Amino acid sequence: MGFDRGSVTCRICKLPERLPPDALERFAAQAAGPLAHVQDEPVWGWVTGRFLLETEITEENARFGSAIHLCLRQAERKIPASLMNAECRLEELVQMKARNVEHLNRKAIREIKEDVRKRLLPNMPPTFSGTYVAIDTSTQFLYVTATSEKQLDLFCGFFAKATGIDPIPMTPDSLAQLLYGTEPSSLPAVNISPVLEEDAGATGLLGENFLTWLWFYQESRNGVLPPTRLGEFSLMVDGPLTFVAQGGGAFESSLRKGTPTNSAEARSAMMVGKKLRSAKLVVVRGKGEEWSFTLDASQFILRGLKLPEGEAMDPADIFEERMANLDILRQLLFELFHLYLNTVKDTDKRREFQKKAKQWVQDHAQF
Repeated sequence: MGFDRGSVTCRICKLPERLPPDALERFAAQAAGPLAHVQDEPVWGWVTGRFLLETEITEENARFGSAIHLCLRQAERKIPASLMNAECRLEELVQMKARNVEHLNRKAIREIKEDVRKRLLPNMPPTFSGTYVAIDTSTQFLYVTATSEKQLDLFCGFFAKATGIDPIPMTPDSLAQLLYGTEPSSLPAVNISPVLEEDAGATGLLGENFLTWLWFYQESRNGVLPPTRLGEFSLMVDGPLTFVAQGGGAFESSLRKGTPTNSAEARSAMMVGKKLRSAKLVVVRGKGEEWSFTLDASQFILRGLKLPEGEAMDPADIFEERMANLDILRQLLFELFHLYLNTVKDTDKRREFQKKAKQWVQDHAQF
């Protein structure tokens, strides 16, 4: 699924420099080739973000205002295992009868399998998958559906091959370092367990500590965030919640049913030093604009992101509207992350947060 409709799962990357003026021509030069050339090995190439068979990339079908919508398509032919096994067994029985034997040797079986593969493969329809990308050329941020490290490495390699630019994934560490000039290793993890010693409970990755702080922060403000130049926003943290403990006995626990944020299990998890790795966030601006998604805080991946319903009717206008809403969410998340950095970098602010958060955990431990 691309960025032009429905929910989307993506991560944010930063371009270290502007795309070249002929970027679309460069992508078009490495467009996906004819399907007749596709065999049993994966073949990658660029197509538009509209659908996986649109291999002609132009200004009209790939650029929408300041945004570019593309897809890195993978195509290959596959023989279903059940069909392959049945055809091989049928040929084995034929040859066993012709040779008047009860078994075939391994060499004969391998030859049968290869012959069947060569016969069936050209008749198999290609299977497709795609990694979609939406590039905001006005901000030099891009949104890509590659969530695994393997997908991301593959995407970045092909993107750099086409443009000469290697996107930088905006993980919590890179975001702190590149955008806010803060060395991640200098940021202390904060223990908010009221029953653990300071060193024992000060664990967790930067993103996990941020999301745990964000949960405390929005509850301490009754969900109302400070006014911004983009308007006034409200934030709610909801389940499913995933907690993680770092160290020699690292383990996860997930809470899904009921109201996880008010459950005894959630508070118990924080009492023993666990941090929040993922949670559903609901962001509201005004009365009709709502963003909902699950934030994977360790890598800053947005899962199942639903954007506000827009008013545009034309497909190009709809895409521009969705890109504008993506950028609003990006700015808000980054500003909240910046606020967290400023909190933990300042000794007095960190101590104040820690004191209040410990009490917050203690007060809810009875639920």
